[in-house]
Amino acid sequence: MNARELQDLLRDLLEELIFAHGDGDDPLADLAERTAGIRSLSTYDDAGILTHDKGLVVECDDGGEFHLTIVQSDCGDCEEDDA
Repeated sequence: MNARELQDLLRDLLEELIFAHGDGDDPLADLAERTAGIRSLSTYDDAGILTHDKGLVVECDDGGEFHLTIVQSDCGDCEEDDA
């Protein structure tokens, strides 16, 4: 796995939870309650953040914004081009 794959995986997971928030019929609804207060989520690329890093921008209902940067510290068994 590389930084982009992890970024996309985390984005997809959090988006699923955000969409399930408030939907009592969704089996993820209880867990989704923990996403209360998150207004939007985007990747650095989608948000136009000028960096080579991968990460997520989290915008909150109260106007707060967080940048979560993903830094791969070890490549493991991956090819260097994948990092």
